[in-house]
Amino acid sequence: MKGDDYMQGRHFWTHFWVGLIVGSCWGAYTCYGIIDGLAAFIGCTAVIALVFALAVGYWGDPLWRRLLDWWGR
Repeated sequence: MKGDDYMQGRHFWTHFWVGLIVGSCWGAYTCYGIIDGLAAFIGCTAVIALVFALAVGYWGDPLWRRLLDWWGR
């Protein structure tokens, strides 16, 4: 796949959807002790999940490797 069509290819969407799942788990874990209301909790989790999904979708495998190294300490 060419470098200029990465954002439209299957590779981006694979990283995006996996990142959305991991990001929603991480967002729920992060927001659980901080947010009291259900709507605010869902909103906070959704924002973290979306930002995480876009980041791993854009940067791909190098970001996953860095995150796994960081989480594996």
